Amino acid sequence: MLLSLTLLFLCISLVVYYVFLLRERYQYFNQRGIPTPPFQFFFGHLKTLWNTSSFHRQLENWTKQYGKIYGIYQGRVPTFVVSDPDLVQEVFIKQFAVFNGRRGIFSNSRFHNVFSSSGDRWRRYRHLINPAFSIAKLKSMSPLINGCISNVIEKLVDHVDNGSEFNISVYYKRMTMDAICKYILH
Repeated sequence: MLLSLTLLFLCISLVVYYVFLLRERYQYFNQRGIPTPPFQFFFGHLKTLWNTSSFHRQLENWTKQYGKIYGIYQGRVPTFVVSDPDLVQEVFIKQFAVFNGRRGIFSNSRFHNVFSSSGDRWRRYRHLINPAFSIAKLKSMSPLINGCISNVIEKLVDHVDNGSEFNISVYYKRMTMDAICKYILH
């Protein structure tokens, strides 16, 4: 009986502690004075984003409402949404040495590569692959890429003629894969 009560007390204590940590996590933007849309506990903004017909339209609406820099919670992970091109250039180009960390998409991977690495290792990999994207190599790929762009423009013209909305991200992904495949087969 005593063991059962002790285990019950321990489980309740752990749940209360976890809820307390989540509440603290959800104060991240509030403590920094950064606006954030209303969110649901535990899900953050994910339920809103899952239930919207267009992810980018929801972000666009929030950008109009909360400004060019605001925060959302992807579950319990705070994420900045930045729509200011000058700030994006500052972070990714001018201050790259300071902001070299990346979110670990494949962080549990056994293999170390440019996709699963972060910090100094990622910087090293990026430095190693940069010659593959030299001006001369990009110029040699220009006709292939222009052909892929022409194909995408033809598809976009169909949408313009119909007056229908579309997700351009899908077309960018297809165009990128098309260019990669054409370059490999070339």
